Amino acid sequence: MQAAQFLMVGGFVMLAWVLARRKIRAGKKVHADTKRANREIKLMREHKEPSVPLSGAPAETQRWQAAMFDLQRELKADLDTRILVVQTLLNQVDEKINHLNSLQAELEPRETSDPSLSTKIQELLQRGLNAREIAMKMRMPLDDVELTIAKL
Repeated sequence: MQAAQFLMVGGFVMLAWVLARRKIRAGKKVHADTKRANREIKLMREHKEPSVPLSGAPAETQRWQAAMFDLQRELKADLDTRILVVQTLLNQVDEKINHLNSLQAELEPRETSDPSLSTKIQELLQRGLNAREIAMKMRMPLDDVELTIAKL
């Protein structure tokens, strides 16, 4: 009977040993998986993309890329220069327009503020006089007479 008890205790000890070993191995496996995952996460965080796209590409592709970057710089510089020229020309045009407006304001004929003046010009026109004769008769500039006639 003691042998049976001894075998039973031995079986329990062996079962406990197998279960404990299984648990330890599972823990080590989980620990190893966690370690590997943490290492991969760390590598992902530390991994920085190269600042130049296609840096890992073949040499021919990198030469094409360098040529494209050079062309891009040249075209951008050319466009910037052209934009600057257009802006300068626009500023000059604005200055000329302002100058012409000021000259036009100086040369603009005086408005015939007197309505009787335009009626007199209209009467003389109906009599058959031309703009030059009316200007001489009324002692007015020819341009003012022509402008008043045009407004009638």
